[in-house]
Amino acid sequence: MMTPIETTTTLKAEWDALQPLVLENEQRLWKKLRLEWNYHSNHIEGNTLTYGETELLLLHDQTHGNHTLREYEEMKAHDVGIAHLQTLAADATRCIGEGDIRDLNKIILKEPFWKAAQTATGQATRKQIIPGEYKTTPNNVLTATGELFEFAPPSEVASRMQQLVTWLAGRLESDDTHILQIAAKLHHDFVLIHPFDDGNGRVARMLVNYVLMRQGYPPIIVPTERKADYLTALRLADAGDSTALVAFLASSLTRSLELGIKAAKGESVEETGDVEKEIALFVKSQSIRSANPVARSSEVVRSLYESGFRQMLSRLLEKIRVFEPLFAKLTVAIDPSGPEAGNDVLQVFDYCLSKGVHTHHWFMIHFEFDGYKGDGTNPFSVRTEVSLNMHELEYIWRIGGLPIIQKLYSEPILSDEADQFVEQVQRHVFELIKQQTNHE
Repeated sequence: MMTPIETTTTLKAEWDALQPLVLENEQRLWKKLRLEWNYHSNHIEGNTLTYGETELLLLHDQTHGNHTLREYEEMKAHDVGIAHLQTLAADATRCIGEGDIRDLNKIILKEPFWKAAQTATGQATRKQIIPGEYKTTPNNVLTATGELFEFAPPSEVASRMQQLVTWLAGRLESDDTHILQIAAKLHHDFVLIHPFDDGNGRVARMLVNYVLMRQGYPPIIVPTERKADYLTALRLADAGDSTALVAFLASSLTRSLELGIKAAKGESVEETGDVEKEIALFVKSQSIRSANPVARSSEVVRSLYESGFRQMLSRLLEKIRVFEPLFAKLTVAIDPSGPEAGNDVLQVFDYCLSKGVHTHHWFMIHFEFDGYKGDGTNPFSVRTEVSLNMHELEYIWRIGGLPIIQKLYSEPILSDEADQFVEQVQRHVFELIKQQTNHE
C-alpha cells in the first residue's frame, strides 16, 4: 500500500505525461478549482455565501442572498488574489518575497475596516484592520480549552517573515525535501507568526498553493467539510508532529490531481455528491423560519418603520452629511415623492405609508453630491441611492442596487444592523469618491 506522498508522486507522473492540456479542458478544470478555492477558503473564515452564490458572483457578476456588502467584496477580492498568485507562481526567475505576501493580504482584504477585538484584560473593543500591514498589537487567541495561544509578537514579525521567505527560496532550489513537506512547514510557520491582523488563514493556504503551482501541480482545496481535520492537523504541528498536516495536504492534492487527470482526458470534472454537499452546507447555514410568514400590509410595514426603519433613516441622513465639506451641494431626493411632505425623508415615508403599501411597494432615496472641491481634482459629482423593496413576504434594503438587508416581515431591523447598514452606505459613497480622485 502506497503512502499518501507516494500516491501523489504516482499521480503527478500521470499528470505531467498529459501536459499540455487542451485549452477547453484546462478552462473546465480551472473554473472548478477556482470557484472551490474561493468558496471554501472564505467559508472556513466565516463568509456565508453559498457555492452557488459564489459562482453567480464570480462568473456572472450578479448577487443573490442576504449577505453583507463586505462578504461580496471579500469574495471578489480573494478571486483577484488568486489571479495574482498565478502570476507569482509562473515567474520562475524569483521566489515569492515578503513584499509579495503583504501584497496578497492587501489584495484579499481590499480596504481598511473595523473588527471586534479584546483588550489585554479581556474587555471588548474594536481594532482597525489595515490590509497589507503587519500587526502592531498582539493577536493571540484563546483555545477551546481556555488557554492562551501566543503567536509571534509584533516586534518579531518582520524578521521572522524575512527568515521564512529566505528559507523557502532555499528549499525550492533543493530536491532533497518533498514539496508537500515544504508546503506543510511553510503553512505552519506562517500561521505561528500570524503576521497580519486578519486574512492569515487565507494567505497561508495561498502560500501552500504557490509552492505547488510553481512545481507544476494543480492547486489544492481545503474543503470546509474537513475544517475540523485541518485544524486538528495544525494543532498537532504545534506540538511538533507535522505528519498529520502533510497527510492532510497529500489527500487534498490527490483529489486535485485526480480531477486534473480527468479534465486532461476530456472527462467530466463534476463529482458525485457536489449538489448534495452544497445543499447540506446551505441548510446548515440557514436558520429555519416560521412556517407561516407574515404577508405585506400597511400595518406590518408601519410597525417595522416604527421599530427600526425610522431610526435607521434618521441616522443615515445624519451620517451622510460627513461628505458635505467636500462638495458644493448635497441634494437628497425621494421617490415616490410626497406632495404634502416636501422633501423630508421621514415625512415622505410617513406619507407613503398613509397611502398604503399596496400603492407603493418601493421607496428610494437619491443622494447627489455635486461640485467636488478637493485640491488637484476637477469638479465632479457622485450619485447613489438607498432603496427599500417591499415584496409580498419579505423586504429588501439595497445600497446602489446591491441587496444588503433581506428579511421576512416578521423580522425587524435590529439597532446594530441599522448601524452597520449606515456604515456601509458611508463606505459605498467613500469608495465612489476615491475612485474619482484616484485615491488608493
